[in-house]
Amino acid sequence: MPAPGVKARVDRFWRAIKRLQTILNVSEEQFIENEDLIDASERNLQVAVEAMIDVSEALIAYMRWRTPKSYKEIGMILLENRVIGETLSEQFKEAVNIRNILVHNYVYLAPRELYVNIKNFVVSLTKMMNNVISYMQEKNIDP
Repeated sequence: MPAPGVKARVDRFWRAIKRLQTILNVSEEQFIENEDLIDASERNLQVAVEAMIDVSEALIAYMRWRTPKSYKEIGMILLENRVIGETLSEQFKEAVNIRNILVHNYVYLAPRELYVNIKNFVVSLTKMMNNVISYMQEKNIDP
């Protein structure tokens, strides 16, 4: 059974996704003009991606699959083991890229670009987490 921290990360993932969905209830123009929404969306997108990474790493370790050398490789390992499909594996890599930008501030992410990314990642991250949870349930692994 995975550590209790996995369940906490799953719960935190869903809270971040819910916050992002709420933020998306405003128009793109309202979003761009509201620095608090921009900051909240950056943080919650980062948290959602990091929770996805952590839960996926826990599954990989529990199943004793090969150890990922990078966060991006986690998506490939999930694909190899049929937890997610090719499209979601690519979206996993993209999510890690966005997370890296947000965490390390490699480049500035314009508010309009952030808004569009949130829309896309709320959908793809939700699918990824649902796939991971479904896989865990099929294998009788309690997240």
